[in-house]
Amino acid sequence: MTLVLLAPLVALVIVGAASYALQLQRRGQNQLVGQVFDTAEPAGVAFQTDPSILYFTGVNCSVCHVAQKPALASLPERLGRTVSIREVDVANDPALARRYKVLTLPTTIVLRPDHSISAINAGFAPADTLRRQLVDAGLSLTEAAAV
Repeated sequence: MTLVLLAPLVALVIVGAASYALQLQRRGQNQLVGQVFDTAEPAGVAFQTDPSILYFTGVNCSVCHVAQKPALASLPERLGRTVSIREVDVANDPALARRYKVLTLPTTIVLRPDHSISAINAGFAPADTLRRQLVDAGLSLTEAAAV
């Protein structure tokens, strides 16, 4: 009988601990906004004059493949132009994930042209949110996409 009464309390403690951990993650990531980590261009990529996106994903992340990737793919239509998106598999590049304090997949990071962090989204970020963040980071839109 007491186990039945303790189960909701244990569940509440677990949910509270998870919520606190996510708050700590967001606080740590928010401290990164405005910082520059990597000014070197990836191999084969020309110097960026526009904002870009770092997209952290993983093989087993269903939200990454079912929701985030299509949202990113819709950006050229919403922006009226292409945007540079660097997809990072956290299993293949854990050092980069640690540098940006990525604990949640998907995570998208909007970078200004100088590679400073403009915005960080832990979890799914809708295309409209990413569009707004890219514009806030300095992306100029065509007249048709500005509406």
